[in-house]
Amino acid sequence: MTLDVITNLIIITASLLGFLYGTFTILLRRNPLYLKMVVLAMACMTISRGYILLQNLVKGTEPDVFHVGMLGLLGCFLFLFSANFGMIDGLADDGSIEYLNVRLISWLAPIAIIVGFVICCVLRNPGSKLVPYSIAVLVIALASRYHFKHLIFPDVDYGVVRAIRGYNALALLLCVSTAVLIIADMNGYDVLYLAAGIAMAVWCVMLIPVLKKEATKWTTI
Repeated sequence: MTLDVITNLIIITASLLGFLYGTFTILLRRNPLYLKMVVLAMACMTISRGYILLQNLVKGTEPDVFHVGMLGLLGCFLFLFSANFGMIDGLADDGSIEYLNVRLISWLAPIAIIVGFVICCVLRNPGSKLVPYSIAVLVIALASRYHFKHLIFPDVDYGVVRAIRGYNALALLLCVSTAVLIIADMNGYDVLYLAAGIAMAVWCVMLIPVLKKEATKWTTI
């Protein structure tokens, strides 16, 4: 088996385990929609890497244009972004000038991801993967902003964000690892691709159990 196949198998196994765990402990029970969206994000990750794995096994190479697997990747980080932006951010941040500095600092995460991607594109020609990967990195960067923001935001009123900082740290690491995977794929760095895939797998396995445990604190805040 090639490193591409091994890497995708590792990610699929981890994200599928995360999804199955979330299905039986979150989706099938009365839990906040926020948690369910994170579970669906893991389902999207499984679909994404599963499609790419099948392409590798059938055609011997990954697709280099916009494809179903890319939709799964976008779906994963759109779920993560939507959950934080649409359901949690307003509870922690009332838009007051007092925490303007925290809002500005939170942009460091997406800027770092985008700058790293742009440097990669300048140094090497990404070819036909440029457009689909640019879209994916943009969505990943947007999701990373809110994971980083909720990791550092004081959250003095409700404590909702403070309770799930462990989850946001893991989700931020997933954003970074996925961006590194994309950069490694574009540059043909097989070892870095494998390392990033293993890191993604670790975060996918841990993400939902940590979130579920931390979210129980919401009932006592």
